[in-house]
Amino acid sequence: MNICFFGVGGVGGYFGGLAAHYLGKEHNIYYVARGAHKEAICQNGLMLKKNGGEELLIVKPALCTDNVDDLPICDIVVVSVKSYDLDAVSKLLDGITADHSMVLPLLNGVDIYERIRKYYRKGQVLPACVYVGTHIESPGVIRQEGGNCRILCGSDPLQPQASIDPLLNLFSEAHISMEKREDVQVAIWSKYMFIAAFGLVAATFRKTLGEVLADPELKRATLQVMLEIQALANAKHVVLPVNIVETSLNKALEFPFTVKTSYQRDVESPGKQNEGDLFGGTLLRMGAELGIPVEETRRLYNQLSQECNS
Repeated sequence: MNICFFGVGGVGGYFGGLAAHYLGKEHNIYYVARGAHKEAICQNGLMLKKNGGEELLIVKPALCTDNVDDLPICDIVVVSVKSYDLDAVSKLLDGITADHSMVLPLLNGVDIYERIRKYYRKGQVLPACVYVGTHIESPGVIRQEGGNCRILCGSDPLQPQASIDPLLNLFSEAHISMEKREDVQVAIWSKYMFIAAFGLVAATFRKTLGEVLADPELKRATLQVMLEIQALANAKHVVLPVNIVETSLNKALEFPFTVKTSYQRDVESPGKQNEGDLFGGTLLRMGAELGIPVEETRRLYNQLSQECNS
């Protein structure tokens, strides 16, 4: 099989590293990367440090490229790019897939499936949610620290009867924990509630997770964004757990006081593109579409957008 990992940053690099290590002798593993990261992988392979660096894998894909024209038709494409690159990537999928292909997007967000299907009509696209703590430590090096390294996925809404067993079996061979869920949207929205609410508040006020919880006003703002997300999920007929807001708010207690969200780190890096639209923009558009007020989200996102553009 031809298996492509489109984007091999923290998430794609972790799963792509396992795939190359365990499947590379029987299947063709391809990476799409760019810049210094791509050059390092081409020269030295991809180094994967698991469990904080205690386990070390060095793998080489069949090809690492920044040009999709170099790729054959792929049976599986795992998309792990930043949300602001998703539209461009979705437009390229037709050229590297066939009707039998499976596309597995591993991005945060509650509208990722719809955004891909706006441009891509072939094969299966599997709604998914991923839990893994990884980052690029240096070009060509992926470090995993934390997270249960698990993927939850569902069937393609356009092809609900189509089997995804070949993908599940293949990933099992690659020591990748992946589970099919009939209610995968619950997992997707539950994760999104945490990262979107804390992401917006922490980035707007440049505060760590601990500082957000310790400040009554910032905690209130986070809670209100979560309630707005819950209202949108209800309107989408996604039945979240009854205690989801409380659980999501308290989840921040599981992290060190000084932890920053990735959105905040991007905002604090001058000139760096950030995923604000994935959080604020998505909620504003969805609120307008469904007739659900999202005023706290609007206030935070507008304030942050003005600061970023000034």
